[in-house]
Amino acid sequence: MNKDLQIAKKTVETEIQALKKLSSSFNKKSYFSNAVNLLSKMKGKCLVVGVGKSYIVSLKVSATLSSLGTPSVAFSANDLQHGGLGAIQKNSDVLLIFSVSGESSEINSILRYANRHHIPIVGVSCKAASTLLRYSSIKILLPKVVEAGHSLAPTSSSLNFLSWGDSLAIACMKRKKWTNKKFITTHPSGTLATSLIQVNEIMAKGKNIPLIPANKTMRAAIKEMSKKKLGIVCCKEKNGKINILTDGDLRRHSNNLYKKKILEVCSKNPTWISESDTALSAIEKMNSLKITSLLVTQNQNINKRIKKVIGIIHLHHCLSRGIK
Repeated sequence: MNKDLQIAKKTVETEIQALKKLSSSFNKKSYFSNAVNLLSKMKGKCLVVGVGKSYIVSLKVSATLSSLGTPSVAFSANDLQHGGLGAIQKNSDVLLIFSVSGESSEINSILRYANRHHIPIVGVSCKAASTLLRYSSIKILLPKVVEAGHSLAPTSSSLNFLSWGDSLAIACMKRKKWTNKKFITTHPSGTLATSLIQVNEIMAKGKNIPLIPANKTMRAAIKEMSKKKLGIVCCKEKNGKINILTDGDLRRHSNNLYKKKILEVCSKNPTWISESDTALSAIEKMNSLKITSLLVTQNQNINKRIKKVIGIIHLHHCLSRGIK
């Protein structure tokens, strides 16, 4: 192994040890749950503050909090000192401040302002006797760790800040019962959101479902299929059973087609999917079966022999929303 690879491996090993120390710090003496309680019940937003590398960490922590249901915004301590303090809403907002030493001069005026106006502070530092923890409402003392390469640049400590911030965001998410469906509302773009879209959000429903009684003529079936433009028509028997007639069925039985009865031509065992399944899972099912449509029923009916059709999801419904 060459020297560069040895350094890379040693860096990762050093940071893993730091994370293990962080994990061990989550014990009964930790004030982590106090921070979760505070952020879960706050009426306003969480202002995540840092200096230098800690500010960059704050940006990520704030973004994760917001996307998982805890309103948040990140600030550099320098910006807060030059008019940014006006963004803090008294009696509703919370300050979450990261600083390894807890002694950065840039945060001193922020701490005094927050204490003067009774704004709660969650201070996160690696120094027990630091100014930051002394002024904080909730004191989070993280373990001192060895920085990668024994350098002065924050590496392992920054990683621990990130991991602690992720832990806070996830704990708040669980406390607030934040679901994937709610996640989509704050994350409407990108593959994360589109992969979580449910079938019932994009399926054809109501009058857009091509549906006729199974005792109708083939001509009526073709007319309904052409009108609804899904390449499929549901054929309902008297007992409620749903069969499907596809454009493929029509091609396979094109000889004397209009003289044939629907039940002679249609597919008797269509593929179903539950309304709460994701559109991504619908695509996977269609691709595996090499079909382009699925019948949709309610969750409680998915295992019944006779199901009520409440919608049809077509491959094009998914593709038009960027779900692939």
